[in-house]
Parts: sequence; C-alpha cells; structure tokens
Amino acid sequence: MIAPRTRRRLEFGALAAGAGALAGYAGQRHLSKRWRADQTAMEAAGLVLDDRLVHHQIPVSDGGSIHVVETGAGPPIVLVHGLTLSVITWARQLNGLSANHRVIAIDQRGHGLSAAGTDGYGLDRLAEDVIEVLEALDVTGAVLVGHSLGGMVTMTAAINSRDRLADHVAGLALVATSSHPLAGVPVPPSVIDRLSARGERSLGRAERRGHPAIRGASMLAWSMRVAYGNRPDPTAIELGRTMMAAMSPASLGSLMRGIGSFKLKDRLGTIDLPTRVVVGTRDVLTPPRHAMAMAEGIPHAELVVLPGTGHMVMLERPEELNSMLHELSVVVTKGRPT
Repeated sequence: MIAPRTRRRLEFGALAAGAGALAGYAGQRHLSKRWRADQTAMEAAGLVLDDRLVHHQIPVSDGGSIHVVETGAGPPIVLVHGLTLSVITWARQLNGLSANHRVIAIDQRGHGLSAAGTDGYGLDRLAEDVIEVLEALDVTGAVLVGHSLGGMVTMTAAINSRDRLADHVAGLALVATSSHPLAGVPVPPSVIDRLSARGERSLGRAERRGHPAIRGASMLAWSMRVAYGNRPDPTAIELGRTMMAAMSPASLGSLMRGIGSFKLKDRLGTIDLPTRVVVGTRDVLTPPRHAMAMAEGIPHAELVVLPGTGHMVMLERPEELNSMLHELSVVVTKGRPT
C-alpha cells in the first residue's frame, strides 16, 4: 500500500512531467512554425525548378524509369541527391552552374518522378541507374556529385563498374556521405538486417494505410532541422520538409534496408578518379570522421571541410560548393586526353 504522502508526490511528479511534455510539444510546434515558408519565399530564395529545364524520363534495364533534368552547356556536372530528396535539392546548382556547364540532376528511383523496376532498391541497382542515365544521355568527362545516399551510390558505381563509369566520368565529389554504416558502433549484420526488415515492414504498413512516413508538419520540420548546421534558412527547411512528405513510405523502407548493410570502406582504394570529399563541421548524420576516412582511403582524394555547415551542403553553402565543383571540372577537363 502506498502512503498518502508518497502518493501525493507521485501524482505531483506525473502532473509535472505531463506539463513539461505539453510545454515541450508546444515549444516544438512554435519553433517549427518559424521554419515554414510560402511559395513566394521559395521562389525568392531560388528553390524552385526553372521552367527552362529539359526533362527526360529514361527507361532502365529492369523496367524502371528515371526522371532527369538538365540545363546549360559545357563540361558536364551530374548531381545525385540523398535519401527522401529529389532533383529540386540541386536548384541552386542547376541555376548557379549552368552558365559554364551542362548540369544534370537525377531523381533516384523511389524519389521525385522516378519509379523502381523489378530489381527493387538495392544500392547496386541505384548505381546501375546512374550509369544507364549517363549512357542514355551520352555524357562524357563529367564530374559526378553524390550527396548522402547519392554519395554511397556514386562510390558503388565507381567500385563495382569502374570501366563503364570511366567512359562517362572524370572526377567525383562526395558530399556529406559515408563509406560505412552510419551507426558509428559495431553492430552484428544479423541485428542490422532484423532492424532494417522491421522498419521496412512498418513503413510498408504505413503506405497501405495511407499514412506518411512521418506524421505531422512539425515532426517533419524537426526531422529536417537536424540535417542543418548553424541558423538554417526557413526556406531550405521547408524544401526538405515538402520532399520528405512526398516520399513513398514503402520506398523509403526498402531504401533504408540497403543503407543499413552498406559498407565500402575496405574497397575505397580501388577508386582511381580525382575526388573531392566535402563535409560540414556540424553534420550529425554523416559526421566529419566519416569524410576523413573516405579522404584517407581514396588515393586521389582531397578533403574540404566547411565550418558551421550541416548535412545539406548544397542548400547551406551553395556558392562554395558551386565554386568547388567548377574548379574540379576544370582540373579533370585539363587532364583528359584530347
């Protein structure tokens, strides 16, 4: 039996905890509203796709279809986005680089306007998609840029399909990505597989029931906020929120299963293309130690560290990234035989 005084203390503690939770939730909602932006603000920030972009819908070998946009002319720069994103992630690169480059952005399968075929969502398949797009668009001498999941796909293509990729790509930029599991601690593969399978089933159920992967505008906003560094622009958070909201939960679950078992760290030495590895000091998703490991493992790699920047480098530091990609393109173009 609980003494009256103890009961009162427990009741008071429960009330205090409940009040704290409500206050925290209210604070969360208040802050998330500050990160919202309307269409006018998005257009003013240059975070919409230009009407002059050329759109392609490219069929790939397993029956899937990959959506691609391109603009400009000159040495090509090919952009591959991260998980839950789409080609619009690269709006500031499509606009900022097109004066001197043919800029191509790819919607990875399960994202944007791209659809998977019979091979599903493994990273090997996503890498094959990129190579088939490069072949279909007759791209040569490109800088291939991969962000986050896109960086994993880029490395997979460079390692597994080295000769085919070399026909089209002369240099790599690996932006806010990783070559080994993101957990940061040793986890047995069997545990990763079980957890990934459980997540895939859960997200599949969410899709069948008509639910998004993450419910609620404030939770979506907070999910994107962690991807940014110091004082992110509300328009950038809003862009990420809308892309994540549009993501198919089932596709997300299948993609995350592939990421859970991803590991190329021991094979980085086979990448023989000039490479820039880019990371922000405030990136909590693929932190600087992951970038340093890649820069050390890839023979012709240089590390670029951006202070105060989080995971969304292309949105947080577009001018620096654009300048670096242009300079890399100049270097690899000069190094190509005429």
